[in-house]
Amino acid sequence: MNSKIEVILASMLAIGLALGLGTVSYGLFVETPTPTKLQTVLDVFTQKGGIGINVSGGDFEPFDDVYLDAYLTQGGIKLENCTVTFSIQRPDGTSTLRLASTNDSGLAETELSLLPSEGQVIGTWHVLANATVDNQAVSDSLDFKCESQSAQINLFSESNGVPSISFLPNETVLLEAQLLYKNASIAGTPVTFYAETANDTEFILQNVTTNSLGTANVTFRIPWPSDLSLGIWKASAASEVYGQALNATMSFGCSLQPQVIDVFTQKGGVGPNCSGGSFALNETVVLYAEVRDELNQTVPNQPVGFYIKEPNGTDFAYLAQTTNSSGIVSVTIRVPPDPAYIGTFEVYARTQYYGIVLLDTLTFVATQD
Repeated sequence: MNSKIEVILASMLAIGLALGLGTVSYGLFVETPTPTKLQTVLDVFTQKGGIGINVSGGDFEPFDDVYLDAYLTQGGIKLENCTVTFSIQRPDGTSTLRLASTNDSGLAETELSLLPSEGQVIGTWHVLANATVDNQAVSDSLDFKCESQSAQINLFSESNGVPSISFLPNETVLLEAQLLYKNASIAGTPVTFYAETANDTEFILQNVTTNSLGTANVTFRIPWPSDLSLGIWKASAASEVYGQALNATMSFGCSLQPQVIDVFTQKGGVGPNCSGGSFALNETVVLYAEVRDELNQTVPNQPVGFYIKEPNGTDFAYLAQTTNSSGIVSVTIRVPPDPAYIGTFEVYARTQYYGIVLLDTLTFVATQD
């Protein structure tokens, strides 16, 4: 009996030991959970773009300031006083490093000025930002472009210092180009001028460098006599400013001027059919006449006849006089002292130039003192 009890107790003890060992074994082999590691994120961007991983930083122009910002977080929390390294690669492949610390907003900032005087700025820039937090390295990169979009070239034509798009044969034409970048003059830059005649024949092709005011010019004389001169000429000016190709075009005309005669007095009347002023009775009136040809040049040794119609209706003519070396002829008359001559005098000047009759008129008034 006692022996049976001892066997049962021994069996229960064995079962108990087995259960205990099982419990110990389970505790030894089940894995203990480890803490989750917080994710660190770095994002670099500019004032024109780049927010997000490897996103473009936008487009810039020479002389712009680029503000590079790197935003550093861990588990969504902004990290302060962490060092960020900016590796900046220029379009020509040269690189520079910038270091900045994050502020209380988690931002590390550095400024980059795109100055052409400091090297190649036109093209694509590459920026790589790096940081290390709790032995974990993080980085982000972006590209941004620099290209000129604000340069411009203007082209003008002048005659005797006055803007003009109409010229005479044998006249001097001045073509002037002005280079601007963001409304500032660009000096020391080559400009190529091109001009062709009315029949599309190349006339000039010349390179000129802009002066301190950003202007360059060429001058040429329109040939005469020539079959190339009359009609519409074309001109252009081309240049390049900070990689931006520029071109401006214009056209101007060349034509002959009608031959004219112009009669006037010492008190006025220059121009077709104009007033010659007012005169008192018994006052001297000097009548002038000027003859100009199709090139707007005065014509010497040209016979001119004057015809006058008085206020009372009387007509009389002066014999023809010949223009002097300046193309001008003059005659002098006196207003009669008789009050009957108060009123309007009509004057006609006439000549014949290569078979063409030229005529001009004017009026002047005789008044009582």
